[in-house]
Amino acid sequence: MTPRVLIVGSGPTGATYARLLLEQVPDVEVLMVEAGPVVTRPIGMNVKNVPDPEEQAAARLASQGRSHESGVSGIPGGVVVEGTITARQGTHLIGRAADGSPGMPAAAGATCVGGQGVHWTCATPAPTGPERAPFIEDADWEQHLAVAESLLHVHRPSFDGAPQAAAILERIRDEFAPDGITVRPLPVAADPQADGSLRWSGTDVVLDGVPDDGRFTLRAETLCVRVLRDGDRAVGAVLRDLRTGAEEEVRADVVVLAADALRTPQLLWASGIRPEALGRYLTEHPLLFGVVAVRGDVVPPREDPAGPVDPIRAIIAIPFDEEHGHPYSAQMMFSPVSPVPLPEGSRFRDNPGGYVGMGWGLRKWPRPEDRLTFEDDAPDENGLPGIRIAYELTDLEEADFERARKHQARAAAALGEFVDGMPRVMPAGSSLHYMGTVRMGETDDGTSVCDAWSRVWGVPGLVLAGNGLIPTANSMNPTLTSVALAVRGATALVTELREGA
Repeated sequence: MTPRVLIVGSGPTGATYARLLLEQVPDVEVLMVEAGPVVTRPIGMNVKNVPDPEEQAAARLASQGRSHESGVSGIPGGVVVEGTITARQGTHLIGRAADGSPGMPAAAGATCVGGQGVHWTCATPAPTGPERAPFIEDADWEQHLAVAESLLHVHRPSFDGAPQAAAILERIRDEFAPDGITVRPLPVAADPQADGSLRWSGTDVVLDGVPDDGRFTLRAETLCVRVLRDGDRAVGAVLRDLRTGAEEEVRADVVVLAADALRTPQLLWASGIRPEALGRYLTEHPLLFGVVAVRGDVVPPREDPAGPVDPIRAIIAIPFDEEHGHPYSAQMMFSPVSPVPLPEGSRFRDNPGGYVGMGWGLRKWPRPEDRLTFEDDAPDENGLPGIRIAYELTDLEEADFERARKHQARAAAALGEFVDGMPRVMPAGSSLHYMGTVRMGETDDGTSVCDAWSRVWGVPGLVLAGNGLIPTANSMNPTLTSVALAVRGATALVTELREGA
């Protein structure tokens, strides 16, 4: 019999499952469903590659959920600074604070074909040390990460042809070298172009390798309402066409849920699959963000001040390094224009030396009380259980903020000075990188939702994907990590399907 796989969610991890299964299982048929519309061509392309600003804006608006026209689901201006970690436009708010908790006021996601892969800034640092799940062998991590880098087209840029970026890199290295702290260019998912620019990777680069032989079907604007089970085994799902409202049952041998770290646990709850750890251990990486006006003596003058903005490949990273007293991840991006609006009269407007946006991402230590809960009697706009978020920082995170402020201040002083009102701690949820809500684990001991191969405990035929699987305290962009875990899960699923398990 032809094995059938249903993938719910069309972001980078869902696309990874589709591609590897179709490449490695000759007779498999894959149906991928996505609640959002197609917003770019090729499908899943990063909106930063769209040359027309109006078309970019339209693509982002179309990703902002079903209620974007009323404005209630769009991210309010000023909550997230564009370009710090990921794009603000193109996302919509998800969930509300649980009673008695500050919650995550900026918790959000994108709803479109390609998911957040259409809107991300393509930063692809690799997890190191305690950021890696300890029950996965280092050799396996290296193998999975290498495949993930290939799928995402990870590029390690030099600063050839970008003298401003090279000068900033040198200044930051000189500042931190005495401490033994590494400073280096940040790997990004992008393809270098002949003119020195970059074509930014979206989910399209993963889907591009899917064989064109009729075994893959993508259905946009199709919502998964619940997973179907026969006994304990997952056997398909109920799907709703959001254009017509019609619902149908679709059968599958395996269901892969890759909705995101907020909506995958929501769907599990709606399906009656409610392990003890579901929605718990919610983390992100809290963000300390500032913009520095660069002194004129730091960077050489631009040869063509009226010319195009310097390529965004000029991103500098200070990786997580607990050994040398830098237990957080930093990113610095040079731009000739400020990444945040500056008020009229600010002495930092039109700064000749340009600007560096610098974000320090911290670890959020996993706690079961940081969690999602679901309200069946207060559904969301799709009729799925309403999401409530309980989340707050503890003394552990506050202590890291104090240390990070000192490192960030040193970096700022090496380059110039902070612009008005900077730096600041961004509202909870601003990273858009939510983890832990369907975390993987080594044993079924009540602290995890799935095993080390992403298979839900006690529900054969149900596999998970996405940032929600990450069980560790993680300080940096998790996309590469999540795609590596999807490679691991897909590889195990390939073996099962080939063996007819």
